[in-house]
Formats: sequence, C-alpha cells, structure tokens
Amino acid sequence: MGDEARGQPDRAPPLVVTIVPERPGDAAAVHALTDAAFGNEDDESALIDRLRGSDAWRPELSLVALDADGRLVGHCVTSVGTLTCSDGTVEPILALGPISVAPDVQRRGVGGGLIHASVDAATAQGWPAIVLLGHATYYPRFGFEPARALGIEPQQAWSDAHWMVLRLPAWRPDLRGTMRFPPAFDID
Repeated sequence: MGDEARGQPDRAPPLVVTIVPERPGDAAAVHALTDAAFGNEDDESALIDRLRGSDAWRPELSLVALDADGRLVGHCVTSVGTLTCSDGTVEPILALGPISVAPDVQRRGVGGGLIHASVDAATAQGWPAIVLLGHATYYPRFGFEPARALGIEPQQAWSDAHWMVLRLPAWRPDLRGTMRFPPAFDID
C-alpha cells in the first residue's frame, strides 16, 4: 500500500546530485541557500563565513550539491575543532555542520548524500572521528552514536541524544576528553 492510500502524499523520488568541494565563487550561493534552509533565524550563514576566515576551515571539507541543471541545492561543512584529552594532549577533531538543503528539495536525499561524501572525505584524509550536535533521530542512521559513551564530552551540557560522534577507520580508543568547536561557532 502506497503512502497515498494511507492518507500521506507519496514521497518525492531521490534527487540526483553531484557533490563537489565548494568552488571559488560559491560563497554567495551558499549564503543564500543557508539562509533559505534555516529561515535566516540562526545566522548559520554568518557562521560559515566566520569559518571560511579561520584556521578551522578545510576547503576540501566544504561540500556543495549541484542538481542536473548545476543549481547549488545543498551545502555541508566539516571544520576542525579540538579534543583536550584526559592526559592533557590536544588532538584535532572534525565537527560536522551546518548542513543546508534548499527547501524545495528537502527530504530527497541531498543531506544524506552530503553527509556520506563528508564521511568519505574525512576517512580518506585519515581523520579518526567526526562529532556533531544534531537531531537525535536523523544522524544515527549514518552511524553517529552518543559521544559521551565513548568518553568525548561536549563543551556545554548538551543532551546525550544530540551530542554524537562517528568513529572512522582511524579511530583510537584513547581519544577521550572534552571537545571544543572552532571559535567561529562562538559557543561559550
């Protein structure tokens, strides 16, 4: 029985996109997309601008999704934060987000494609993990799990359901401590 027969509209088919690193000249389109996706309430586009001007920025980890017409319909950034381990050492660690998808193509796999591409890029570069503060029921489908259970504490008292980590192949069990997002996030 289709969704229509249950009183729900059929879900639109997945959108075929090409995912590439953000290109020179994409900043304005990323800004507009992010404002549209977040309703310009959370100032996520300003966060991305601050990240671009910081040491935490990794251009190869800022990805855009382009539809068949070349329209930028999605963006995902992964930046470098720090993990202060219990022995006092400081390790770089990746932080995922924000992720933006054009409102007219949401729920069609664009965000998932961006997450998979981000994970693949981080894995290829040998990163051990990616942390995020995100939706408790969305990110576990990509392998994210509660970070505190693995000894990674957030810089604030966030709930376990939203504070998550994805262990990559280079994961090491000694990566335990307190994670800090890049200063561009302005989280106290």
